[in-house]
Amino acid sequence: MSAHLKTLQAHAKKALKPAVQGHLSPAERIALYKRFLKIEEHRIKLHHRAGAGGLETAHARAGLLDVVLRSLFDLALSKRKDAPVIGLVAIGGYGRGTLNPCSDIDILFLLPRASNKLPADLTSLVQEILYLLWDVGFKVGHACRSVAECIQQAKADQENKTALMEARLIAGDKKLFAEFQARFEKECIAKGQAAFFELRRQDLVNRHEKSSKTVFLQEPNVKESCGGMRDYHNICWVARVKLGAKSLRELVDDRLLTAAALRNIEAAYDFLNRVRNELHYDAGRASDQLTLRLQGVVATNFRYPQRSILRRTEAFMRDYYRHTRALYRHTESLMETFEIDQETRAESGLKSYLMVRKKKREEFDGFVGRDGRIFPQNNSIFKEDPHRLMRLFQHCQVRGLRLSPAMRKLVKAHREDIGRPFCYSKTNRETFQAILERKGDVARTLRQMHRVGFLGRYLPEFGALDCLVQHEFFHRYTADEHTLRCIEELDALVGSEEPKKQIYRRLFHEAEDPYALYLALILHDTGRAENVREHTDGSAMLASKLCNRLQVHGPRRALIMFLVDHHLTFWRFATTRNIEDPDVVAEFARIVKTKARLDLLLLFSYADSNGTNTETWSSWKETLMLQLHSSTRIFLSEGRERYAASIRTEKKELKELAKAQLKPEKHTALDDHFKRMPESYFRFRSPAAVASHVKAVYRLAPPAEDNTFECSLQWLDSPEKGYTELVIATRDQPLLLEKICCALASEELNILSADFFTRTDGVVLDLFRVCTTNFEPVSDLNLRKRLSSTLKEVGQLAKYEHARYFRRKPNLLRPKDDHGMAFPVRAYVSNDLHPTYTAIEVQAVDRIGLLHDLFHAINSHGLNTANARISTEKGAAMDTIYITTHDGKKVYDEKILQHLQQTVETLIGKKD
Repeated sequence: MSAHLKTLQAHAKKALKPAVQGHLSPAERIALYKRFLKIEEHRIKLHHRAGAGGLETAHARAGLLDVVLRSLFDLALSKRKDAPVIGLVAIGGYGRGTLNPCSDIDILFLLPRASNKLPADLTSLVQEILYLLWDVGFKVGHACRSVAECIQQAKADQENKTALMEARLIAGDKKLFAEFQARFEKECIAKGQAAFFELRRQDLVNRHEKSSKTVFLQEPNVKESCGGMRDYHNICWVARVKLGAKSLRELVDDRLLTAAALRNIEAAYDFLNRVRNELHYDAGRASDQLTLRLQGVVATNFRYPQRSILRRTEAFMRDYYRHTRALYRHTESLMETFEIDQETRAESGLKSYLMVRKKKREEFDGFVGRDGRIFPQNNSIFKEDPHRLMRLFQHCQVRGLRLSPAMRKLVKAHREDIGRPFCYSKTNRETFQAILERKGDVARTLRQMHRVGFLGRYLPEFGALDCLVQHEFFHRYTADEHTLRCIEELDALVGSEEPKKQIYRRLFHEAEDPYALYLALILHDTGRAENVREHTDGSAMLASKLCNRLQVHGPRRALIMFLVDHHLTFWRFATTRNIEDPDVVAEFARIVKTKARLDLLLLFSYADSNGTNTETWSSWKETLMLQLHSSTRIFLSEGRERYAASIRTEKKELKELAKAQLKPEKHTALDDHFKRMPESYFRFRSPAAVASHVKAVYRLAPPAEDNTFECSLQWLDSPEKGYTELVIATRDQPLLLEKICCALASEELNILSADFFTRTDGVVLDLFRVCTTNFEPVSDLNLRKRLSSTLKEVGQLAKYEHARYFRRKPNLLRPKDDHGMAFPVRAYVSNDLHPTYTAIEVQAVDRIGLLHDLFHAINSHGLNTANARISTEKGAAMDTIYITTHDGKKVYDEKILQHLQQTVETLIGKKD
């Protein structure tokens, strides 16, 4: 008996004595129990806050409830002369003797006869105990069954069988409970093992599917996700049924688990209980979802020493992922061991001998291939030839095998052999290169390497990423998991029939050096573990180091260094620069230099984005990427002059196609439009879009003598994309963009992206892709009318107060389930990004009115907006605004630049 339980029983004996002796009224008794529970629960909570282990706290709470339930049971029996034959039994989680702070309790009233044949006094006793429990405040799940009924229910329903497997007598008749245990062991544990194993295996598969078969979720469920508490329970149940093991320690005696593996499992389970305890205490109710907000709460309450909450959260989540990964892998291995055992038993039977063809067995290089798994011929194979450690994975790749539990255990036992001589070995280097050269079949092999710790030992640069949390807005996975998913995205292109992926499939097929491409993917994020400001710098440094060790030289080394150093360049150019500008294309072409590098960088960006988050590779981003790829490819193929000529040809063809969509009376307006619009407008513009823009300009009324503000609005719905394109044609005036954004904010419209063009005659064509705060197209006709009226009213005013039209409100645009994730807010004001403009780069949590506030800040500094790349993705605003002085030059005044930087940072909520 633990010291805590002894102290608890002493407290109970003293505190509950008046209730047991019957000196109190019913109301006084209930109040006494409630007070006792409150005091003792608070003691347990304080113990938890002081750093008590997860199981220690859960055992303490179960012990507390045991004491109270026994007291209530004794209280009910004290009113009867003869003690009836009945047992009060804890089942389910409570039966395990562990109970988290707000978990419900499940109890069984074990009866001497069928529940429908109970005498009145026994029925009355059960009801009295239940009423006492409810009055005290317990949430109780209960059942009343005889021994025979329990056995019948367990046979009929495997879930009932699981709950009863952990039955524990709290109070009552010991003989009756012993009878139940004996019959349950004989009729439910010893029989029906195959069906029970299949149920638990399927439960594991279903839960893991829901968690994408990874522990590295942004917001895991500590009970149900991969590596969660249910994985631990599952393996305990299976071990009990298949081996009769009352604890996992018995598996160590049977050599199914190593002592180290058991320590890992128990440490993980204790950690998960501690996390769950904290979640319950924080919420004041049963809560198992480790949300982004709660991760910071738990990390802080667990006293992680890092100064910022973000760093504390990262450290805590790294511990969480390591524990859950260990639990996930060990339980998977045990289930696989049991599955192999079950298959072997089935094949050894007479029926199997007659009906099942003997499965293929192959012996090679010290290994045995059987049933899709690879086994060691003996435990000395790696001592005989250490190079087999590398060849093992090549055999798995070529033969389509996976590591058996025995093989995983043996590799882990030889991890220390993967030292400097092994890593510098030419033989191993050539085998590893051969593995990476098998296009489309690399990720599966690397995952097997990573699972047993081989990959991180052979490539320590990658090993530093192990469970490294990337608490960035778009990164869903840890750094190591992200890298492996990038490689899976690349592999998946082989054989893909999806029309949208054919361009990437073709580029992958044409890639001449898959070794360099895969190695660059493995290395591209290694700098995240180096704590440098730009992780690409750290990655490039580590890539150079690895190339030296692997003896990678010449063009291959140059390609790897290029891909690692520029793996974000394609994305940055496409999403922040004006890619319709030939100068931007020329600058990008100077970076990539060749068509082969351009193709590989696009392929790399595709894999990187999709491996970051499935939502990151949006149709908008892909369109920009493909536009930049197409333009740069032409530029590299034909040179600047011929590239310019091709643009002129495209423009001419676009004009003819647009003319075909307009009535003859608008052809003159079309000619005028093509003369006056900037060249960047015509790149990648569809004929239908140009025709609609000409109509908008055509409808614009001539300038009025009284300078009345006139504008023409056109709404083009794209329900399949979830937005409406708003075309605004008007004449330029001071503060125009600010006023338009003010009007949009007044109707709480979200700006997803925007393009701004000014014709040589002063007519402005602004294209906004907008949606409602529910991320739907703007279909409300009344809203459209109100916006038109507001825009004309605001446009008329020389001076206006935006507060008259909208007020900043709490963010309406963040996903409903983001739970206040810490978003990396950034603002840079720079003269280095563009040759003729000063650039403002903003990454911020999107909100209604943000773009208005940015334009207002620019205008208040006496500056002009020349161009902009506006985009919103997953509730994040990523805007690049190009500004000039009034005379069209860059802003060089340091005071203005510094003040503008501070103003923008204040607007987006950036904190030091």
